[in-house]
Amino acid sequence: MPTLRTLVAVIAALAMGLAVAMLYLVPPAQPEQKVRDSVLALDTWQVSWRDEIIPVYTQGLVSARHELPLSLEVSGRVEEVAPAFADGGRVMAGEILLRLDPEPFELEVTSQQNAVQAARLHLAETRARARVAGGSGRSSALGRFEPQMDEARSRLAAAQAGLRQAQRQLEQTELVASISGRLRGVKVMPGQHLQAGTVLGQLYQEDLVEVRLPVRDDWLALLGIVPGDDSTLAMVNATLRGRFAGRDGEWQGRVVRREGGLNRNQMMNLIVQVANHEQGLPLEPGVLVQAELRGAPTPAVAVLPRSAQAGEDSIWVLDEDKRLRRQAVVMLHHDREHLYVSDGVTSTTRAVLAGDLQLLEGMRIDPNPPAAGLATVSGLAP
Repeated sequence: MPTLRTLVAVIAALAMGLAVAMLYLVPPAQPEQKVRDSVLALDTWQVSWRDEIIPVYTQGLVSARHELPLSLEVSGRVEEVAPAFADGGRVMAGEILLRLDPEPFELEVTSQQNAVQAARLHLAETRARARVAGGSGRSSALGRFEPQMDEARSRLAAAQAGLRQAQRQLEQTELVASISGRLRGVKVMPGQHLQAGTVLGQLYQEDLVEVRLPVRDDWLALLGIVPGDDSTLAMVNATLRGRFAGRDGEWQGRVVRREGGLNRNQMMNLIVQVANHEQGLPLEPGVLVQAELRGAPTPAVAVLPRSAQAGEDSIWVLDEDKRLRRQAVVMLHHDREHLYVSDGVTSTTRAVLAGDLQLLEGMRIDPNPPAAGLATVSGLAP
């Protein structure tokens, strides 16, 4: 007969086998998984309408308001050069910059003075001969010394003209600054022989500089510029920004005129003038500046962040079912940060700020309120 120990071991083995069989026959229940739809959360923007000044951005190079090439009308050897007559030198109007050797010209003046005296003597002698010859009304013109007197007068006039020319050339041996300003491109030194008409340098004014700014012709309406009415140019304010002399600068200017016609890129040039005496950091020719132009306000404009743009003339909007829709609009203008819309949306429209995301029309989104710190025009929030 089996012993009690053997019986207990058999019962334990049967119980263990039954437990293993139950594990395979009845698997444990899987933990509950929460099913959740993946919905993209995006910021939105409530459309509002207002009269808005639409800024236009462009760039251009600074140039001098007046710039004169310096040259002499006579040839000669350079005798003296003023210390200021060098690249970067600042000179005043009437200052003598350079002198040629005057001796050849002084000799010519003396020679012409002698010619004038000889011509006067010849005229006096001819007049005396005519007086001695007398002549009656029946004598010829030659007998009355009429052609001889005409020739003597002409000889004197020619000699006097030669003297004036010699004196003028003597005056031209000095190069005088006609305006106050700064020099550049100076190419001259003492002892050098100069030919008449050779450009010796450039003299430009520092107090007024100009910037030639290209703008699209349709931007004129945004700035309130009316073709044919130059008084509307004065309404445009120009803010120039750039880097000069190792410093970031900002300068205020005004539009003084525009160039006529369009170039081959369908652009028109506005000329902005900057008075350097009104600026903290003066501008000089050659500086590249970024320009912001602001004109008259445009009525009834909706200003949206650029991230709402869905295409060339459309934006992303939110429908009643919180789905993404593409809305066609009338786009007046856009820049890096803003869209300026004149039609296609209402004050109840909620624009979706999708940014550079590749989205599908009709997809459901989770709309967020406008993100804090979004850039707005004129500091106004929607």
